[in-house]
Amino acid sequence: MRFRMLILSSLLFIAFLAVTALCANWDAEGLSADELISGGEEEIITPPAGQAATPKLSRELQKNKSSQDWTIPSTLTGGGNSAKDSRTQTESASEEAVASTATEQIAPAANTSNATDTELPPTQPEVATVGGSWYFTLNDSVERDLNLAVFQKGNDVFGAGKIKEGNNTRDVTVSGAVADATLELNLVTANPIVQYKLNLNLSGDYATGEYQAFSTSGESWTGNAEGEKTA
Repeated sequence: MRFRMLILSSLLFIAFLAVTALCANWDAEGLSADELISGGEEEIITPPAGQAATPKLSRELQKNKSSQDWTIPSTLTGGGNSAKDSRTQTESASEEAVASTATEQIAPAANTSNATDTELPPTQPEVATVGGSWYFTLNDSVERDLNLAVFQKGNDVFGAGKIKEGNNTRDVTVSGAVADATLELNLVTANPIVQYKLNLNLSGDYATGEYQAFSTSGESWTGNAEGEKTA
């Protein structure tokens, strides 16, 4: 069986050579082997893009083809000489950009803080000065004279004096407060004990207003007060 296959293969090869010999143009001179096989007939073949038209042209292109260019592309960041250098320079540039952006974001906040620090606190209203010697008249059904020595600590007022009613003079203690242009005085006399609550409006060294009086027996009355700072 193997011998028969060998004989058949030989016959097929001889037949191929015979057909090739018949197709070749043996009379033409100066033709190459490729041209003899094709019978001298020219056939225009359009090769695919980037491929040589004939095996001969393909061989010529392979001869002239230079070795691969390993030059670092010019697009590497900073013109580094290696991929590692380029990557290092790229990371450094990225960090600088992040730092610059953070600085720009912090700067407006710092400016705002400085502007806030330079703002002046709201002005506090001035407290009237009432410390000194005062003379008052208290008028209701009876007229009374009042001499006070007043002391002041901020808005707080305290002191002592004497109140005269007819031929009677009694000691009196003073407490109270001053706010803006108003003065509140709380007077207490001794023997008998009577409380006078004065609500006064200040105008320079003058004070005017009303008062309400209370006695230990439960009596109460109102009156007008006028005063002047004498010293």
